[in-house]
Amino acid sequence: MRILMLSQYFDPEPTFKGLLFARELVRRGHTVEVLTGFPNYPSGRLYPGYKTRLWQRETMDGISVLRTALYPSHSKSVLSRALNYGSFALSAATLGAIGIAQADVVYAYHPPATVGLPSTVLRKIRRIPIVADIQDLWPDTVLETGMMTSAIGISMLHKWCRFVFRQMDEVVVLSPGFKQQLIDRGIAADNIEVIYNWCDEGSMYMRPRD
Repeated sequence: MRILMLSQYFDPEPTFKGLLFARELVRRGHTVEVLTGFPNYPSGRLYPGYKTRLWQRETMDGISVLRTALYPSHSKSVLSRALNYGSFALSAATLGAIGIAQADVVYAYHPPATVGLPSTVLRKIRRIPIVADIQDLWPDTVLETGMMTSAIGISMLHKWCRFVFRQMDEVVVLSPGFKQQLIDRGIAADNIEVIYNWCDEGSMYMRPRD
């Protein structure tokens, strides 16, 4: 199967389902391409060796990675964070949609929920089905951090998230609680799968009893 991984965050950034996940998919016989942004998380500054440009192609462990432009930031400023999320969403929906190879399925990693824009474009224009992996439930996360307080903004974010989730062909969540939240918001239960996150046991070691 030809899989396109769509995520704003990817190695060398710390991300739970990044290169390790892509390598495992390849090991299982799939062809994987990655559409992502330029690495700047969590500092908000571009990693050494990267410069801001419209796009950049690279190969990581034999996996093709297409990076598209974004505004690097991880500021507490609502405007800066919105520019960070929005710039990647727009570049991935335009440059990314043109630059990626045809795929059998898109694996879209949330957060942020703005990856719903390129997901929807790929689904509508390129006719590629979308599987969304919801690791952070928006808008709940945004509201709990207190980053957004505007009633109008909160209402718009609720509507956007509801629209995005309903566009997905399949939704993966990490807990039954997430699933119930989405069902309560009108997402069909049959389209939601609970897949628990794993732990990399290879990075663990036993210590002597204290």
